[in-house]
Order: sequence, then C-alpha cells, then structure tokens
Amino acid sequence: MLANYSLLCYTREATGREEANNEDIAYSMHLALRSGDDAEWQPLNENYGIFFAAGVPIAAATAESRRACTAAARFAADPFDAPRPATDAVAHGVVMPGMDITLKSLKNPFLFRLADGRFAIAATRTARGGEPDGSERSAFLLAISDDLTAFDQRGLVLLRTTGGVNRPSVSFDAADACYVVSWTGDDGKARTARTADIVAAAGSGRPLDVVESASSQPLRQTGDCGIPNAVVGNSIAISEPEAERLIERFGRIRNTGTSVPAQRIDAGLHGEDARNAVLALAATRAELSYSDGSQATRAVDWNMAQLEAIGQEASEGTFKAGQTRTVEGVIRQSVYPVPFAVERADPSVFAWDFNGKPMFMFIATDDTDGNCVDPNDGRTHMPLRIADSIEALSDAAGGRAKEIDLLACGDLNSEDRPMTGCFWAPELHVIGGKLSVLFMPCFDGPRVNPDGTPNDRAGKPDMWTGSCHIMQLKQHSDGTDFDPREPENWTVPEPILDPDGETLNPIQRISLDMTVLCDSGRWYYAWQQVGSIWIASFDPARPARLTSKPKQIVVPEFAWDNMIAEGPNAIVHDGTIFLIYSGSLVGIDYTTGLVTAPAGQGADLTDASVWTKLDYPLQKSGMYNGRWQLGTGHGMWSHDEDGNLIYVFHNAEYEHGRYGGRDAQVRRVHWSKEGMPILDMQTAEELDPDYAGVTMELVLRCRLSPLNDKRGIYAEANGGKRRACRDHA
Repeated sequence: MLANYSLLCYTREATGREEANNEDIAYSMHLALRSGDDAEWQPLNENYGIFFAAGVPIAAATAESRRACTAAARFAADPFDAPRPATDAVAHGVVMPGMDITLKSLKNPFLFRLADGRFAIAATRTARGGEPDGSERSAFLLAISDDLTAFDQRGLVLLRTTGGVNRPSVSFDAADACYVVSWTGDDGKARTARTADIVAAAGSGRPLDVVESASSQPLRQTGDCGIPNAVVGNSIAISEPEAERLIERFGRIRNTGTSVPAQRIDAGLHGEDARNAVLALAATRAELSYSDGSQATRAVDWNMAQLEAIGQEASEGTFKAGQTRTVEGVIRQSVYPVPFAVERADPSVFAWDFNGKPMFMFIATDDTDGNCVDPNDGRTHMPLRIADSIEALSDAAGGRAKEIDLLACGDLNSEDRPMTGCFWAPELHVIGGKLSVLFMPCFDGPRVNPDGTPNDRAGKPDMWTGSCHIMQLKQHSDGTDFDPREPENWTVPEPILDPDGETLNPIQRISLDMTVLCDSGRWYYAWQQVGSIWIASFDPARPARLTSKPKQIVVPEFAWDNMIAEGPNAIVHDGTIFLIYSGSLVGIDYTTGLVTAPAGQGADLTDASVWTKLDYPLQKSGMYNGRWQLGTGHGMWSHDEDGNLIYVFHNAEYEHGRYGGRDAQVRRVHWSKEGMPILDMQTAEELDPDYAGVTMELVLRCRLSPLNDKRGIYAEANGGKRRACRDHA
C-alpha cells in the first residue's frame, strides 16, 4: 500500500543571521513533508529555503549583458522596477551584480499542479528583505518545476487591478479546462481571474481580466504547522515516488551498513607468492551503503597480525583449498581537527608527487583578525605548509609553526612592482607539467582613484589594485622539480593578461580567486571580477596569457548569493563538471553555490547557456557535529591519502557577536544516489560507529574455469593436466 504523503510550503519569520535565517533566507519557499494525516511536518533542507525569487535585470541592460542572468532568462521587462541608468559593465556586455540587477524576495508561496501534472508555485514577489516592490498591487510571481529540485521562473502574471493581490492561489478547473487565480484585494473582497494557459500568461505583459468572487478562496492553509517561525502557505498531496525524490535531495543521508566482499586466493600459488597474495589483501576496501541507496568505499585498517599468520599458512601449504579464514578490521575514518587552521581563509589542500615522494600541501590567505589586506601590522605573506599527511598540515599537528613564507610584503612581480598586500586565495595546480600557484597580490594604492576621487589607501596596500597572478616551481634540465619549500625555487609572479596583453577587468581593475579546469582537451581559467564568475581559455604552455576573451558565466541573482559570486573551483564526476562558487559577501552569511555543465562533450564552457545553476545553496551555515558553523564557503575539491574526495573550505570565526577571521576546515565528500555532492555529511552519518568494525573472509580456491555449472564442478590447470575440483566459495 502506498503511503499518504503531503507537502507543505511556507516561509519563515526572520530570526537572525546567527541561525542562518535572516530576511534573505526567511523570505523564500521552504518545504516540509509528512506521511499520514496525523504525522508531524518534517522540514526539508534543514528548514532552509529551496525556492528563491530571481533578481531582475534593469530595463537598460542589453540582451548581450543579460546572457549570464540564467535564473531570470525568461523575464520580460519589469514594469515595477524603477528605471535607472546602467553601469559601465553593461557597455562591456555584462551586468554589475547589485546595481544592474534588482534582488528580490517572496512571500505567500502557493503550490499547485499544472494540468500536465507538473508542479507550479505562485507567490507574492517582494523587494529584497520582504518589503513591497509594487508588484503586489497587480501581479504575482510564477515558477514551474518537474520535481521541486530545480525551478523555471517564468516571471509575473499580471492582473487587471491595482487594488492589491493578497495571498494568490491557483487551481485548475478541469470542467472548463482553465486555471482559476484567486486572491483577496486590499478591500477584503475575494477576486478571481481565469486563463487557459497560466504558464503563457506569465511574462506575457497581458493582464488577465478580474471578476469578484462570491466567496473567499478556500485553498490556503491556516493554523500552526508545528514548525518554529513558519508562515504557512498551503499543502498538496504528492505521490510516494515524488516524496522519495524530495527526501533524496533534501533529507539527511546516513550510513545504513558496511560489508567486505569475500576474497579468493589462488590455491596454485606457493611459498612467497602465496604469502604476498594474502598480504596484498590489506588494500581491500569496505563497501558502505546509505539510506538513499548510494554507495561508497573506504580503506580499512586490517589486523595485520591475522593477515601475517594467514600468509604464513598459505606459504607453508597448511591453508588448504576450500578452507576459509577471517580477518578483522576497522574502517578508516579520519576526523580532521575543527578548526583545521585558524585564520587561514580561501584554503587549498593539494596532493603532489615531489620527484617520486608523495606529499601534501596547504596554502591559504592569512586572515588574522579578519584583515586579509595587510594583516599582522603589514607583515603580509603567503603561508605554505608541507607534510606527509593531511592531518599533519593542521594547526593541531603543529602545521602553523612550520609555515613557509612563499611570498612576503615587498616582493616584486614580473613588472618590478612591489606586492605589498593581500596574497589572496592562492591555489595549487599542475599547469603545463609544472606545479603552479594562482593568487591575487595587491599593491600600494595610487593618490587618486580612476574616477578622480582621493584614494584613502594611497601609499598603503589597496585591494582594488589586485589582479590574478601565476608563479611556477622551477625544474631541473632533466624535468625533475626543485624543492617547493624554498621560495627562491619559484618563478617571479606574473600577472595574467587577456589575449591582447591587457589587464583583466577593465571595469573595476580587481581580479581574484582564479582556478583551473580542463575539458575536452581545452584549458580554462575561471575567476572573479565584477562581482561574478568569469571564464576564458588559455594555453598551459603559456599560462600568463589568455587565448580567448573573458566571458561572464555566473551572476549572483538571488538574495542568498547577495551581490557576489566568487571562489570558483571545479571537478568532474560521472560526465558532469561541478563548479562551486561562493556568495553573500565575506562574513557569517557566506554560502556555497553550484553550477554544472556537461563534461567530455566539447561544450564551449565560455558560453553561459552551457551552465545550469542550482537555485539554492549547495552548502550553507548550519550545525555540524553538534556545533554551528557560520559563513561556510570558498571551497575547493581535493583528495585524501586514500583517494577519497574531500572539500576544503573556510567558515567565519564568530563568537558572542564578534566576527574574527576565517578558519580553514576539511571534510570528506559523499555522492548521493542522484549524483549530487554532499558537503555537510556528519561524522556518524558518513560511518555509523556500530558498523565501523568489519571482517573479511579469505577463501583458498582452485584456479577456475567451468566444467559443469549445475554441479559446481570446475577445472584447475595443474602441470599441463586438468583435474576436477569443487568450488567451496
């Protein structure tokens, strides 16, 4: 019998930034699920918003400049957005976040079904933060969705009224084959409008005719839903598969079991060969299963004394064909110190082979007391740590005391300019076969700004002078690497220039947070300028010069990413490029967004339409292992000693209302059944302690080729003859 599932939509009353519930987050559509009429509502996505109103590009923005505004791609000109001039960015074919885009919020969400069974959302659109923006007088926002994990915002449905559209709702009248829009005017009277195609009505610019209704709309839900601070919209019935899809995406995933496949040893091996075959099984990994049906593997710390004893038996021939042995082990789960590195922001952990010796590197922005421009009384530097393991890089293991100043205040770049501040967001990559660092230094500010106004950073490190640079580790004539721990073994930092040899970002000067991605044989840089993510191709043999003009591909369009998209970093998984970025400015509101693109298909990654944006943060502030972590973001993908994918990021240092610096953190990544990266899996969710202990069964069996499958009789080659033996596995 199928379960009876209901889905509730709601907004929340804002309770504060410290609870990841300021106005930007509260005024979005949240979802809760229950099974059965009497069950309690269970908030999805940790009671965080799932659908956010898209920002609206200003009327003066051109079609070219709007290309990266993918969330509002279908929006027509907004009659409620006050006309204002475009910034200089529009003249360059792009938009300036927060200036050429008006951020929005929403209230009064209402879930309903389209005639074809898809979901739709009607809501009152507001100004960012919840105040009226004028549209509530005569319109409402419409979005559609296949499964409520992604949304297609269609724009405003206009109504022929100026008397207020309060708490709009929509239903489909099957008898008349039309949609009925219901709301209450400011005068308290119920009104309706009808249309055969509600989706076509959105963004059409043609208002729907209005009639008074005999009764008030019955479709909205009232009362307490039991969720703190919830402002209820309505609920609808959904199917069990639809509920499972939502749980898979927005529920918590937990470890439900572990196993180790039986390992078979060839009975034809003797002496040291047999012993080594047994000892090689120390590399056997455990298989972990999860509540959503996903899987993972982890290394195991096996009882080596037991393995040695079995190996000895095998070498002596006392471990006979058909016999079994068992070995005990504990699944390896590194739990990294929290914080991993205090006041080290924009962190990068990199696994590297130094002339045949594996090592791990950690590099980051010095963010002492939240001052990343000229911390430590102007003793700005680029801190590098090198160790044999990731844990050894941490503060707890003495990593801070072993930091190397790869660069320091006053060092010159290739233009003989003293780099006096910042050294922001250094990332380690191998480019053109050479270990490389991408970063942003800044320089002393000029006397006046480009607009002619006095510069208050004149003669002092000025972040607005910063630009993306590259430095590379030198190599010997035989291709081996110099020691990266010696600063003199690195090339002089060079600014990365466009194809014409001009500096990046002619609009604002500053460029930062550069990273590397490669797809279909083409290399790209992605970075932040003009408050958004840009991309361009380059030749790894000549990495200081772009080979294509930079293009804007990710624009912050939601209240949660709040006027900035920065810190991109990419990885390929199962045919998809996952590019994470950070938004909502530096501080306790920082979040991690996601855009994806097809991998290995020759797609032009400089085309914004190739990328698909997630509507809500992939990672946000929340509880982790029983403690609040606020302002999570600027992360990068890396791998640990066992090949597991890890996520390296920073969070805000915040206590008793005081913001300090940003601290580096390290977590493992889990891939859900649907192929989404989970960045906040708790320690006990990754591995239930009850399942940490495992056993491995070793079976000594004949070398197999089937003779008679029904009888389980197999043949084993032996001295040129074939003899029958029974499979005891």
